[in-house]
Amino acid sequence: MKTTKDQATRDTKDRKTKDTKFFNIPLHPSCFLLVLCGFLFCLTLGAPAQALAPYTTWALGPGGRLYLTQDAYLPLTEVELPVSGAEDLFITPDGDLYIADTGNRRILRLNRNLEVTAVYGEDLLAGPTGIFVDSAGTLYIADAKSNTVVILDREGNLLGQFGRPREPLFGRKNQFLPRKIVVDARRNLYVVSEGSTNGLVVLTTDGRFVGYFGANPATMSLKMILQRLFLTREQLAQFIKSEAASPSNVAIDAEGMIFTVTAGTNPRQSIRRFTVAGRNIFPEIYGSTTFRDVHVSPHGLVTAVDGEGRIYEYDLRGTLLFVFGAKDQGDQRLGTLRDPTAIARHEDRIYVLDREKNAIVVYQATNFARLVHSGVRLYVEGFYTQARPYFEQVLRYNGSFIMAYQAIADAYFKEGDYARALVYYRYAEDRQGYSQAFWELRNVLLQRYLADGLLALVGLVVAQSTLRRLDRRYGWFGPLRRGLAWLRARKLVDDFLFMFRFIKQPADSFYYIKIKERGSLGFALLLYLWVVAVRVLTPYVTGFIFNPYANPGEIRAVNELVYAVLFLVLWNAANYLVSTISDGEGRVRDVVIGTAYALFPYALFALPIALLSNVLSSNEVFLYTFSTNVMWAWTGLMLFIMVKEIHNYSFGETVRNILTTLFTMAVMLLTGYILYVLFFQLFDFVTAILREIRLRG
Repeated sequence: MKTTKDQATRDTKDRKTKDTKFFNIPLHPSCFLLVLCGFLFCLTLGAPAQALAPYTTWALGPGGRLYLTQDAYLPLTEVELPVSGAEDLFITPDGDLYIADTGNRRILRLNRNLEVTAVYGEDLLAGPTGIFVDSAGTLYIADAKSNTVVILDREGNLLGQFGRPREPLFGRKNQFLPRKIVVDARRNLYVVSEGSTNGLVVLTTDGRFVGYFGANPATMSLKMILQRLFLTREQLAQFIKSEAASPSNVAIDAEGMIFTVTAGTNPRQSIRRFTVAGRNIFPEIYGSTTFRDVHVSPHGLVTAVDGEGRIYEYDLRGTLLFVFGAKDQGDQRLGTLRDPTAIARHEDRIYVLDREKNAIVVYQATNFARLVHSGVRLYVEGFYTQARPYFEQVLRYNGSFIMAYQAIADAYFKEGDYARALVYYRYAEDRQGYSQAFWELRNVLLQRYLADGLLALVGLVVAQSTLRRLDRRYGWFGPLRRGLAWLRARKLVDDFLFMFRFIKQPADSFYYIKIKERGSLGFALLLYLWVVAVRVLTPYVTGFIFNPYANPGEIRAVNELVYAVLFLVLWNAANYLVSTISDGEGRVRDVVIGTAYALFPYALFALPIALLSNVLSSNEVFLYTFSTNVMWAWTGLMLFIMVKEIHNYSFGETVRNILTTLFTMAVMLLTGYILYVLFFQLFDFVTAILREIRLRG
C-alpha cells in the first residue's frame, strides 16, 4: 500500500513537471500568466489578416507604396435580404438603412439589426437606383426605369415626381437619366444623370433646373492628339470625342460639400470634393478606376468601394488610411464581395451592398483602426498636439504608417520643437514641411552665430593681407612657390591646370588638343572616372528638399553607374561614326579627349551644387535650379564648341552633327535592346530543347 502511494505521488510529480514544460524548457507557473496576458493583448489589436479575415489590409507607407498592416476591419456578418439587384444604400444618423430595391421596384427600410421595418413606393416606383433621406425623413429617389425623381414623406406618401427639366439652359439635346441623388441643407437636389458630361444636374424640389455642378475636366490622350493632327473633319466627327467623363456616384458630407466618384478615369482623380463654387479641393489620391460608391462620415472619414471588392478609406485631406477587401471567387467566405454597388458607414461599422449576393456585408473596425481614427479626427480638426499620442502609439504597431510621421511632425512644429519636427518630416517624406522646419532652425543658428562668423571672415581677410606683405618683405612662401612650380612641370598636374584655362578659352584649348600639344588619353580617362563618380555620388549628397529620392535606400547606384558609362560610350562612338561620314576632321583620340574636357563644368560644379542644397530651403529653390541650369547649359555649350572645333564644322554643320549623333545613339540603344531580347529568347529556346532531350533521354 505504501509502495502504491509513493508511486502515485511520483506519477503526480512527473505529470506536473511535464505540464510545466514547453518544448522541454522548464517554465515557472507565473510565466503562463504572462503569456496569457500577452496573447489577450495582441487580440485587442486584431490578429494578422491571414488568420481572421479572407483578405489583407494595406496602408500607405514610404515612397507612396502600400505596405501590409494590421487588420483595420474584420468581417462581422453577412445578411441576405429580400431584394433583387439592389443598387443603392443610405444610412441615417440613427443607424436606419434605406435600400433601393431596384428589381422589386421599392425602397426598404432596415433597423440596426438589419430587419425590414418599412417598405416604400411599391405602387409608384419602376426601378429605383438612388436613395437619399434628409433629417426630416423625406425620401428622395432616383427612379432609373421611369427617368424621374420621386419624393416621398416618411410615411411613404407622394410629395412630388418630375422628369426632364424644361428650362432651355438644361439643353435641348441633353437627356435626363437620373441614377443617384443627394440633397443639401437648402434642399437643392444633386442628381447623377447617366452620360451627363456637364456634371451633376442641380434641381429644386419642384423639378426646376438650377444648373450643372462639379463637371469633370476633359482629358485628351496622345492618340487623340495625333488623330486631331492627321484626320479630316469628317473623320474627327466620327472618332474623336474629347468630352469629360460623367460622374458615376455622388455623396455629401456634414458641411454640405459634394463628393463625386468617376469610374474609368485617372485613379488619382477618381474622387472629387467640390466647394460651393464648384472647385475641386480633393488632392490626387491612391485610388481605383472602378469605384462604385463613396460615403463621408460625420467625422470626416471618406470610404469608397470598387468593383473588385476592395474598400478604400481616406481622411478629408485625401490621405489613404487603409485598403482591404477581396473578390468572392466562389468560396463564399465571409467578408468577400461579388458585385458591390453601394457603401455606407455608421460609427465603427461599414455596410456594403452586394447586388449579386442580394445581401449586406458588415465590417467592424478593430482597435487598431479606432486608434488611427481617433488620431485622424483630432489631426484633421487642427488639434495636432492632442493627436500626437495616438499616432505615437500607432507607430509602435506599424512603423511604416506614413501619416503618423506627418501628424507627429506637425505637432512638434506647432510646439516649436523644430529639430524633432525636422526628423519626422523627413520620415514623412514631406519636403515642404521639412523646408519650413529647416528654415526655422537655420534662422536660430544665423541669429546666434552670424556676428561671430562675420568677425572671423574679417579676421581672415586681415590675416591674408598681413601675410602677403610679410611674404613680399621676407619671402616666407618662396619654398612653397618653388614646390608648386615643380608640380606644374608634371604632365598630370599640367593637364589638370589646363582645364581651368580651357574654361576661359575653350575654342583655343580644343585646337591645342587637336594638334596634340595639350591633353592625353590617360588624363581623359581620369576625367571620365571623375564624371561617373560625381554622377553616382550626387544623389547621396543632395539635400532632402531637392532630392528626387526620399531616402538613400531608394538610390540605385549601379543604375546610375550604368547610365553614365553608357551615355559616355554611346556619345563618343556615335559622334565619331557620324563625323567620319560628314567630313569631320576629328580622330577617335580627339573626340574622346575633347568630350572629357567638355564635361569638366559638370565634374567641377555638380557636387558643390548638391552640397549647397543642404543649406537651402524651398524659399531659395531659385538658387539651386539656376545653378543647376547654368551648369548644364555650360556643359552643353562646351560639347557644342568641342564638336565644332574638333571636326572643323560651321555652325549649321555642328547642329546637324549633334542631332545626327543623338539619333544614332537612340538607334544603338534600340538595336541593343532588340538583340538583348532576341538573345534571351534564343537562350530560353535552347534551354527548353535541352530540357526536353534530358526528359526523353
